[in-house]
Amino acid sequence: MRKSKVLSLLLVGMLMMTLFIGCSQPAEPTESPEGEETVAETPEEKIRVGLSLPTQREERWVRDKEKMEEVAAELGIELLVRVSDADMQEQITQVEALLTQGIDVLILAPHDASAAATLVESANREGVPVISYDRLITNTDKLDIYLSFDNVRVGELQGQFITEQVPTGKYIIMSGAPTDNNATLFKAGAMKYIQPLIDSGDIEVIAEQAVDNWVPENALRIVEAALAANNNEVDAILAPNDGTAGAAIQALAAQGLAGEIPITGQDAERAAAKRIVEGTQSMTIFKDTRSLGEAAIEIAIQLAKGDAVSTNGAVDNGTFEVPSVLLDPEVVTADNIRELLVEGGYITEADLQ
Repeated sequence: MRKSKVLSLLLVGMLMMTLFIGCSQPAEPTESPEGEETVAETPEEKIRVGLSLPTQREERWVRDKEKMEEVAAELGIELLVRVSDADMQEQITQVEALLTQGIDVLILAPHDASAAATLVESANREGVPVISYDRLITNTDKLDIYLSFDNVRVGELQGQFITEQVPTGKYIIMSGAPTDNNATLFKAGAMKYIQPLIDSGDIEVIAEQAVDNWVPENALRIVEAALAANNNEVDAILAPNDGTAGAAIQALAAQGLAGEIPITGQDAERAAAKRIVEGTQSMTIFKDTRSLGEAAIEIAIQLAKGDAVSTNGAVDNGTFEVPSVLLDPEVVTADNIRELLVEGGYITEADLQ
């Protein structure tokens, strides 16, 4: 009985030794159809990119998201998308969750430029590079890259256009959300052209107000109040984007003034393009978000791999000059709308009908 137990133990030991030796052998090379020996390679782990957007309420942000998803899929990047719906606390919660999911890079378009600094700091502690997307994140020196259009230039184009159209008269001046640093840049650019005419007395400002959260209904109330207080006497309206321009035009239409008052815009939305053709909106600024979204994914890949990113500028965020990649905006009017937007494939001819 004892001998059989010993023999059993020896057999088990030999079997385990055989299995161990077999498992520890290197992988056998396999033959390719041509007879050449190949060794199977471990697949490279996918780059994971977190994308935090402030909203999908406006057409341009929908386009940004769609383009980045498209490019990420083409390049084999895992893109984790979160939308905070204009709620900073929700954006904080979403980004903190993304940082626990092993992302390699964070693309962050902040709802609140200043409050988002804490998210950059959190990402930095986790070793995750941050791309400040379209909107500049302020008051942090941990930001890696700012990717946007030249937003001061956007405002300059708006201000130059409206003052050439209306060099004298009564102006309503609206700016974007106070929490959005881009809104500050847009207005600063526009006022380079408007302020000298205010100082000379050629322009009288009958209303000057920021549009909270970029919400068109807030712009509508601003313009309605200004028209009521000034007996509908207005000669020009600086609207910071197409959404606020549409709201201003709604207020003008209610007074029979649509198409009579020059008004600016930005983002080249389909509805704005149609209004330009109809003559109720004077212009918009075209910022091709297809190029911006594609650049964001490409830069994210470079950062994930530790490669250097080529920049073409630097923008002061209140703490340091952030290395920046800035794309060029363009003015769209009734004269060039088909060339820039239709022929370029951004919108269709049917969108203008």
